[in-house]
Amino acid sequence: MKFSRKKISTVIRSVMTISALLTCGSAVAAESGAKADLDWHVLDGVTVKSTASLSPNAMTKVCNDKILDALYADNNFMPYWLDPALVNAIMPQLQAVADSKTLPGMQQRLDELKNLKTQRDERGFDLLLTDTYLVYVDYVHQLMQDPRPLYNSKRVTLAPLTLQMAQSYFPLTVQKINSLLPSSQFVPTMGVINHLLGLPANPLDADNVHFDRIVALGDTIPHGSDVATVLWNLGYLTQPQYQQVIAQKKITNTGVMNQAIKAFETNYGLKADGIMGPEVVAQLTRPYSSLARIAALNLQRERFAQLEGDGPQIIVNIPDYTMTLYDNQKPVFESDIIDGMPKRPTNLFQTYINTVVINPYWYVPETIKVQNTIPSAKANPNFLQRNRMDVINSWSDRSVVPPSSINWATVNPNTFPHEFRQDPGPENALGRVAFLMPDSFSVYMHDEEQSEYPLFKRRHRDLSSGCMRVQKPREMAKLILSYQNMPNLPSVDDMINSNKHREIGLKKHVDLDVAYLTSWVTPDGQLAMRPDIYGYDNPRTKPINNQFISIPNYRTHERIKLALNGQSS
Repeated sequence: MKFSRKKISTVIRSVMTISALLTCGSAVAAESGAKADLDWHVLDGVTVKSTASLSPNAMTKVCNDKILDALYADNNFMPYWLDPALVNAIMPQLQAVADSKTLPGMQQRLDELKNLKTQRDERGFDLLLTDTYLVYVDYVHQLMQDPRPLYNSKRVTLAPLTLQMAQSYFPLTVQKINSLLPSSQFVPTMGVINHLLGLPANPLDADNVHFDRIVALGDTIPHGSDVATVLWNLGYLTQPQYQQVIAQKKITNTGVMNQAIKAFETNYGLKADGIMGPEVVAQLTRPYSSLARIAALNLQRERFAQLEGDGPQIIVNIPDYTMTLYDNQKPVFESDIIDGMPKRPTNLFQTYINTVVINPYWYVPETIKVQNTIPSAKANPNFLQRNRMDVINSWSDRSVVPPSSINWATVNPNTFPHEFRQDPGPENALGRVAFLMPDSFSVYMHDEEQSEYPLFKRRHRDLSSGCMRVQKPREMAKLILSYQNMPNLPSVDDMINSNKHREIGLKKHVDLDVAYLTSWVTPDGQLAMRPDIYGYDNPRTKPINNQFISIPNYRTHERIKLALNGQSS
């Protein structure tokens, strides 16, 4: 959503509202001096119920009783949170977790902290906030070890912290607290989330408001004033425009309303034609609380799509059907992609491109072999020849097996002992260029066979069997090879035109993060939304296969090590 500069300032300040409330009066604690009984037992007379949700196995009112005892002893029983800057650094991060609904009990804990501050119980507040900080450290630790709860709608399960890990985040500094931030866009994203949660209910209640027709350009808009209110609330109409629109007796899909609908469609990944069809209506009628939860959930997912270092890095966003190559953390190349269909999702993982292949062979993956290639070969004797495919003995022995030597009528796809390889050429399934990377899924990025190029014109491009097809592979290859300092290497076009298979090992690897982000905030303050093509945003009855969402790191574990030691990555 888009706001004026004044509105942006107001929204961002409101992110800190709870923090400011909780830090007021901290001077009182400073004046009261230290007491040797400043440990978690101070909460004996305080109602704290959130621990049962945050740490179901805890036997006390806090999750980390023994660690709290040790930490306050290390601090000579002095409070930790006297500096308002420390509280202002941690509270929005805790609120982001609560808004994401990934850790039951966090919102209740925040309410309890607010009550302690309101009651001027500075000692109780300090102790409970330290425990909550440790819960958050544990939360981040568990996500970095197992990110699946961000995709399968299961709660993040905390594990007992060690004293050593807890102590690595002390003494408290703003820098250490900010090392836990999930995204460089944290402040603007929380500003948008806070704005959404502060709005009255969406007047376009999907249960009571129905659109029985498509609203084309010039048509009267059903529930026009409510549509205008939603567009105003989401930042697509200015206040003067909104007042002008709702003053009309009949609100039509023209002028500023049509412009607002087009802008809305653009930011929601819809066809920007200004026509209110079912997809547009479905998005306009979403509860604001739902938008806020999805935005907060994706904020946590951005932990696995962070720009790192100064070298080249590619981030693929599956729901957006795009890839972006960054150099020195600035975008230098973008391309549309085709990614896996819902029944064969593209895996989420972190790796690096280490090989560029010109005129590649295609070694048919097991799933496609069993479900597609063998049934086609059994049904049509000319299938393999027409598609320029060879049967090879095995992955380790790539000698060709004559198809005529195989009794295809008796072949069982699940027990067939041989493999398939397609020769290079324009109709190769990988096209003319492929980009290889370490992973255990046989997933890579590649060109498309010429006959399939029109697929890139589609808006919804979840069409592959798991690999990522790149619309501009030649440009991508040229850019990646430009980093390699290989002055004697022929041009990409010349190598392609030679029709010869060539594998080029990269001296300078290109980091690659395959991410799943259905929401983010754009540089101009708009909330961008994308279709949840794999159903990872909401609970589902059929469990998601863990291999697709475990986000293994084939590149390096350094980022995890840094995050778990309270350092900035």
